[in-house]
Amino acid sequence: MSSQQSIVLVHGAGSGPWVFDRWDLRGAVAVDLQMGLEVNQASMEDYAERLTTATSTGDVAVVGWSMGGLVAMMAARHAPPRALVVIEPSAPAEVQGWHPEVPLQSGVFDPEQQYGRFPSGMMARPESLRARAERKRGISVPSIPCPLLVVHGADYGHERGRLVAECYDAVELAFPLLHHFEL
Repeated sequence: MSSQQSIVLVHGAGSGPWVFDRWDLRGAVAVDLQMGLEVNQASMEDYAERLTTATSTGDVAVVGWSMGGLVAMMAARHAPPRALVVIEPSAPAEVQGWHPEVPLQSGVFDPEQQYGRFPSGMMARPESLRARAERKRGISVPSIPCPLLVVHGADYGHERGRLVAECYDAVELAFPLLHHFEL
C-alpha cells in the first residue's frame, strides 16, 4: 500500500475486490482477502491477517462490507485504523451469540447457492466453508479501538445494523430503502 492510499476496502464472502470497482474513491485500495490462501482451508483469522498486513503501514480508514465488516473489526485489534466503517457486517459473537455446535469443516461452497444469485455484473467465487462455520459459531470482538460507523439497509437492519451499533456504542447510518448488495 502506498502512502497515497487512505481508504482500505474489504469485500464480503464469495466476492472480491471487484465489488468496489464502481466506487469513485480517490486514494482507496481494495484488499483481496483470498490472495495467496488455499481457500478450502482459509479461516477468518487468515482473512484478518491479510487486512492487518494491508493496513499496518499507514494511517488509513477501513470500510468493510458484509463478511468484510467482521474481518475489519477483527483486524482493528491488531492494526487500529483511523476510523472503521462497516456495512451490514457479519455479526460478532457479542451480538449473535455463541454456537459451538456448528461443526468446523474444510472445503469451499458456492455463495450463490448459499445466499442467492448475486446481482447482474457482480462476479461470485468459491468461499471457505471453514470461515463461514467460524462466523456461524461466533467470533468475539470485545471492543473496537477506533471510531466506528455502522451502515445498514433493508435486509439486515436489526442484527447487522442496530444491534452492532448498540454493542459498540457506534454511530448508526440507516438506508432503509437499500438492500444488501445496493449498499
